[in-house]
Amino acid sequence: MSRWWLQISAGRGPIEARRFVARLAERMQAVCEERGLVVVDVTAHGDEDAPASVEILVEGDARRRLDGELGTHVLLEKSPHRGRAARKRWFAGVTLHPVVPDAGAAAGAGIDLGDVEISACRASGPGGQHVNKTLSAVRIHHRPSGITVRVADERSQHANVRRGVERLAERLAERAARSRAEEEAARRGEHDRLVRGAPVRTYRVGRRSTLEVAGTREAGA
Repeated sequence: MSRWWLQISAGRGPIEARRFVARLAERMQAVCEERGLVVVDVTAHGDEDAPASVEILVEGDARRRLDGELGTHVLLEKSPHRGRAARKRWFAGVTLHPVVPDAGAAAGAGIDLGDVEISACRASGPGGQHVNKTLSAVRIHHRPSGITVRVADERSQHANVRRGVERLAERLAERAARSRAEEEAARRGEHDRLVRGAPVRTYRVGRRSTLEVAGTREAGA
């Protein structure tokens, strides 16, 4: 089952925006559960009541089930600390990022031999009587990733297959590590980037200090 990080962030917004993040995170957690996603973990970055961002780790088809929730959310609420003329629109962004498996786990999980194609090839040699005339070298192609490795280190074809699978696992781990670094960089970038136009949801605070939807993008809010 696929895993996703649902990130709610106020960017570099003030305390009012960060309090909105906390409220919005509670609503988004409820939305995830209502739509059949499994909430695995919730992480707040900063003060729990006013975090700069909250990350919700979910399992399931989050891309499809949360499509209408991704984007900018707006809270309409005057701040009691900023005077009568103070603005009353506070913004938070909701973004979704796929979880890339840990590189170490990917390498240690093993490779399904049903996903690989193994073919024998002649090992190269210096020529003359020293040429290896047997098909001891192997070429291993991993269909899901498209990675191919060629191994001719050992005299035994069986040993070369074993060594080739090990190298293939290393290549997959390296690729997973790069993908994980790119994912984390994207999440850090979204933390500071906040688009304030065309909100997907607009809220007011209800009597019980909970968020009430006052409008949606579809309704022209």
